[in-house]
Amino acid sequence: MFDQESCGIFFMRMVWDVIVIGAGIGGLTAASYLVKEGLRVLVLDRNPHIGGTAYVYHRQGFTFPMGPLGFSHPDLVKKVFDELGIGEGLNFLRVHYRLRAFGLDGPLSLPFSEIAAELRNQFPSGAKGVERFFRDIKKWISNRELDPETQRPNPNLPLSASEYLRKLIKDWRLRRILGSLGTREPYSNLPLLAAMWNLMCNVGIWFPEEGMKSFCERLKRAIEPIPNSDRMIRLNKGVTKIRVKHGKVEGVTLEDGNEIDAPYVISNADYRTTFLKLLDSHTIPSKWYQAISNAPLTSSIFQVCLGIDPNKIDLSLFKEASRVIYRRKFDMDQEEEKIDWTQSKIDPRGLACQEIEVSLWGNRREKEAKTSIILRVEANYDHFARYRLGWRKRSQEYQNYKTQLAQGIVREVAHLVPGLENSILIMDVATPLTFEDQGGRSQGAVAGWSWNYEDFRDDEPKELILTPIKGLYMNRLSSLLSPFYGRNSHSVGEWKTSCPSPYLRHRSHPKDSDSRRSVWRNLTSDLSLRTSKLPYPGLKKCGSFFEIIGSK
Repeated sequence: MFDQESCGIFFMRMVWDVIVIGAGIGGLTAASYLVKEGLRVLVLDRNPHIGGTAYVYHRQGFTFPMGPLGFSHPDLVKKVFDELGIGEGLNFLRVHYRLRAFGLDGPLSLPFSEIAAELRNQFPSGAKGVERFFRDIKKWISNRELDPETQRPNPNLPLSASEYLRKLIKDWRLRRILGSLGTREPYSNLPLLAAMWNLMCNVGIWFPEEGMKSFCERLKRAIEPIPNSDRMIRLNKGVTKIRVKHGKVEGVTLEDGNEIDAPYVISNADYRTTFLKLLDSHTIPSKWYQAISNAPLTSSIFQVCLGIDPNKIDLSLFKEASRVIYRRKFDMDQEEEKIDWTQSKIDPRGLACQEIEVSLWGNRREKEAKTSIILRVEANYDHFARYRLGWRKRSQEYQNYKTQLAQGIVREVAHLVPGLENSILIMDVATPLTFEDQGGRSQGAVAGWSWNYEDFRDDEPKELILTPIKGLYMNRLSSLLSPFYGRNSHSVGEWKTSCPSPYLRHRSHPKDSDSRRSVWRNLTSDLSLRTSKLPYPGLKKCGSFFEIIGSK
């Protein structure tokens, strides 16, 4: 057995085939397949734990999520774990969603026929529109499953979900429900909307019985069956630079200045971190650099984690569904309250008026599991950036301000969950800054590139696993330009199956201009490549399965 000093010397001097940057679910899965192919693999992460945002953290005996609240396509998940020899005893529980908004109370995660019947009962005047909507998306999904390259089932249908629903549905509430699986105005293209409904109603959102961190622990076993061998995970080892010479990867430089050589690097960091921070700008084609710098991202979230005393709260809200999409009822005769994120501070009551995801969360199999409630609302990164002093460093006002906002959300949700305020034993608050630092997500973006129809109008996904730099490959959400709605289990686009939360449904940053969007669309159309050209068979798996659960 190696001691700590010997282990450090070993991994520094070892000749590695592949270095994986980031021990998140995507990085661990890529590394696991490469190890299975017999390659010498080193996984590096700046954090003291594996799993990235798919891990959990603890406060006073309570367990809270660092990222995803669930995953989808359980058959694919099980297949991947079985292929890696770590699938034994892996069981999943179905997660159900419910909508409490607009004065309505109804399920969201029923099969198409049942959810359509529910909506027809709630909106009799829109019954024909509901039938037409589900008929159209079923055709789209069916055609895609048979042939991912097929054209849209009805060429006359607009790609914009908003345009499509405006013509089909008169009731604004029904338009929002159908167009966002929640309370927001429709914003995506129609194929993506069909995919989201398919995941919610047919495929389902799931949760591992052993808890989310069990995925990470199983993958670690696949990578390191024998500690300190020629496959290794090294934590607290942040990468500051990917070294490139003559257009080809040479290795990486660590935070402590040490260099490690490898002919191939897989980055599980996102595109902006990889290309704008880890690579010297002169090694990147200028158009590629410009496009990545300006590419619109999804927005982030503000999260409140509550450890509660179940004896002091009425949890009947979660009797039929553990996840509830909630929004305070407002009169459409009055202007909807919108947040001005450019202000130095926002009113907590304004934030609480937005759509809130309310989740009863945790590993129910743990004998001493305590009850946790997770509250999430959309948030703007730039608004909180003024409090950022560096990595995991904040200004003095930050703590008080985020606590005030959290208290406003709690007061609002207390109307939905009687006894909530009096039951709280501990409260932990995360902002977009938290998700950027803890999860390595640029601007705390919850789902990589923007899903807004205005940002990407094509109905075909673009794979971005390969890069202009020889030997550098991308893994994670950002290795796909637009969400994938097919079923090719070996496509990087499978990350789309990670749609557990309505907060994967965010709009792009408002400052992104049409010219920026055009540059990004054109460039990715030219440079998107296929996984068939990868040098090692195992590398074909790198972008396949995870980020299935790698987002929140």
